[in-house]
Amino acid sequence: MKTNKSTFGTLHQMNSYNSVTNEHFTFVNRPMFLDGHIDLGVNVGVQIKEKHFIELGISSDHSSIGRSLLTHSTVIDNETGESYMRDAYSHNTTSIYYWRISADYHNNFWKNKKETIAFRSMAGIGVLLNPSGNRNYSANGSASGPGLLSSDDFGFGIINENYGNDEMHQIEPDVFITDYVSEIEIYRGVSPYVKFGLGVDFSTKKDFHLFSFDVSYILNSIVVQQQESKITVMDHGTETNYRYNQSSRSSGLYFTLSRKFQVHPWIPLKRKKDQI
Repeated sequence: MKTNKSTFGTLHQMNSYNSVTNEHFTFVNRPMFLDGHIDLGVNVGVQIKEKHFIELGISSDHSSIGRSLLTHSTVIDNETGESYMRDAYSHNTTSIYYWRISADYHNNFWKNKKETIAFRSMAGIGVLLNPSGNRNYSANGSASGPGLLSSDDFGFGIINENYGNDEMHQIEPDVFITDYVSEIEIYRGVSPYVKFGLGVDFSTKKDFHLFSFDVSYILNSIVVQQQESKITVMDHGTETNYRYNQSSRSSGLYFTLSRKFQVHPWIPLKRKKDQI
């Protein structure tokens, strides 16, 4: 599981701000978020002495872009004729799937007296792969109030939580959001990255490994996903189009749960050394 970071702008122009407000709505780029996807992988490693080992691995991975849309709607009660304000918001994420190939170095730098808990540092390099321009993606979202959800796709249209598909979202009398679509551009090729982190290994007193938990940060060098959101507002018969560009390098904070299986030698190095 990982956090993802998305940014306003594209590869040529990144911006540090994370929200834009106009007279009709507020559009928010979500700079760091946990998207809930779980990636799977396998590593093969070799131990060098007792404190050092190297791993080569392959795993699934993904980039994600997150955004939110907040509207302040003026609603008129048909019975009383009174008007009141109502807030509505929606959150959307779009994720693109890739393959990741890694080469990691681990250094065991501390363990408790019973040798049941061991801490290690790690550093690594690798590449994010999408050689064929794979367009597999997933989208999810949530809304509150008469929240407007985009399909987060390649331009399907809008979904209005109150009225069903392809309906207008009213902001004020005679003011509507009439369209909310996204277009996604996916990077095709190889993206190098660097990795740093910490890990902890849990074992029994008999040196039987239970599981490991790692926290690491991966920084990719190339933008691998770009998304343009298009929002159309009809204000008293006048149409205004808004466009917002976001991008992701698939960089983020990774949380990894793993289990080690020793293949050779079958007897752990430390135990074998004690028997000599």
